[in-house]
Amino acid sequence: MKKTEIISSRMEWIDTVKDKFRECLSENTRVTVAVAAILLVLAALALAAGIIHEQSAAKNKEIVLPGQIPFSAVEQFFPPKKGGLTEDYYFSREQSSSWSQSEFDRWFSVPKADSIETLGKANEKIADEIIGAAP
Repeated sequence: MKKTEIISSRMEWIDTVKDKFRECLSENTRVTVAVAAILLVLAALALAAGIIHEQSAAKNKEIVLPGQIPFSAVEQFFPPKKGGLTEDYYFSREQSSSWSQSEFDRWFSVPKADSIETLGKANEKIADEIIGAAP
């Protein structure tokens, strides 16, 4: 079977189930109304129970700020190793003060004149907004 045939057969099955459900609801209106009423009453009771529970929990709850909790160490403190703290952070390569020609060709791109003009206008607009009507 092709994918389109499988999809169309499943869509037909869904349509038949939907039609049977609608028929059942239209034939059994009293049962439908009773079930809907029961579900509404249960939802209202659950909402009321939740509100009452929250109010009673809020009354019994005591707020403890972190500064009021005494500190108790679980284990002994030990000092860090001396002398070896920064060794892992040293640079692993030497840094030169200027770029080589190959780095310059790879990383630097000369901006176009219209890009510089657009950037200048945007900067002027921002400066005007900041300054506003200052004398």
